[in-house]
Amino acid sequence: MDNKKWYMITTISGKEEKVVEALRNRVISEEKTDVFEDFKVMMVPYIPPKELKKKLNGEDYATKTRSLFPGYIFIKMDMTNDAWFMVRNTQYVTGLVGSSGQRAKPTPISDIKMKKMERKVKEIEENFANGIIETDYEVGTFVVINDGPFKGQGGLIVEKNDAELKAVVEIEQFGRRTPTTFDYSILKIKS
Repeated sequence: MDNKKWYMITTISGKEEKVVEALRNRVISEEKTDVFEDFKVMMVPYIPPKELKKKLNGEDYATKTRSLFPGYIFIKMDMTNDAWFMVRNTQYVTGLVGSSGQRAKPTPISDIKMKKMERKVKEIEENFANGIIETDYEVGTFVVINDGPFKGQGGLIVEKNDAELKAVVEIEQFGRRTPTTFDYSILKIKS
C-alpha cells in the first residue's frame, strides 16, 4: 500500500535548494528511497530590477529563478516516524506545515492543491517565455520616481502591467493623491 503524500516543509528562505540536496543525500545514505518519492522547490523565472532596466534599454540582460513560495519546499513521502525525524533534523529545516508540535505529525497537502500550485508555476513559465514577466513591482509596493516632472516623489503602486512594463502610482498633486502611470524604468523600489 502506497502511503506517500505531499507535505510542505518550512526552511530558512534562500536555502530551499540546499535543503532538497541535503535531504536527497540523506535518503540515499540512510537507504530510505522507499519512503521518499519526490522533492520540489517551486522555482519560477524572473528578471531582477537592475536587469529589467537593461532590458528596457535594449541591452543584454540576465534572467534568474526564485522560489514562488520562499521558505517552503514540498516533499512526497510516507510520513513514518523515521522519515519525520530525518526531515525535522536536516540543516535549515525550521518545521513542517500542519504540525502543532507535541509529537503531532503534519497534515498532508491535497493532490488538488499540489496540482494547482504546479499549474501556477507552469503558467508563470509560459508567460515568461511569451514576454510577460513577473517583476518586483507589485501592487502595494512603495516606489520613488527617478526622472521627469515628478522626480523625487514617492507613492504606492495601485495597478501594474508587467506586459507593458508600466505601473500606476498614487502620487500627491495639489494636496491630493492622484493615480499616475509611469514606466518601470523610472521607478525605484524603496526598501
